[in-house]
Amino acid sequence: MRNLIPVKFISLFCLFISLNAFSQEHIISVDVTKPVATVQPTMWGIFFEDINFAADGGIYAELVKNRSFEFLKPLMGWKIMKPDTTTGMLILNQSETNPLNPRYARISIAPGEPSFGLSNEGFRGMGIRQGITYHFSVLARQKGKSKLKMRIELVNPQGAVISSSSLLPDSESWKRCQVSFEATATEKKAKLNIWFEGEGGS
Repeated sequence: MRNLIPVKFISLFCLFISLNAFSQEHIISVDVTKPVATVQPTMWGIFFEDINFAADGGIYAELVKNRSFEFLKPLMGWKIMKPDTTTGMLILNQSETNPLNPRYARISIAPGEPSFGLSNEGFRGMGIRQGITYHFSVLARQKGKSKLKMRIELVNPQGAVISSSSLLPDSESWKRCQVSFEATATEKKAKLNIWFEGEGGS
């Protein structure tokens, strides 16, 4: 087994992509002094069950499944895309120091390797609409002089890119990075690809 010291390195956690429409403020006013319907006295309480993604992937604007690797299986919803090389990823646990967001991914690319990718399936696909602006944000940090760039894509089931953008984390400490992009096509079963590429320093 070979041991290589990766010189291209990035860590990230808590990433998400959401609809621009859900970021707008909506106000609902209720006047309890003016009832508009009769409520039976036998009716009480409220019931909500997250079936068929009624919450996540439904009324919640999040499109990324298991965005912070918080599921019992940290890579549920994610697929690794890489050549058969030493390029790799490690899920680290920081539950003692940050119990609210205990896991993050450490991406390392060995010298001479082209890229490393992560793909997220969403909640049985991501419903993407043409002309809608989507926001992608991530907490990320670079190690040392590494300058890995992140290329973010929304793709259809055939792999064709329907929206894309890129960002370059520029801090050795955790920092929120965000980019927005507009979809060029409508797709019911899109997915998110995140590619890590570029040159790093030793």
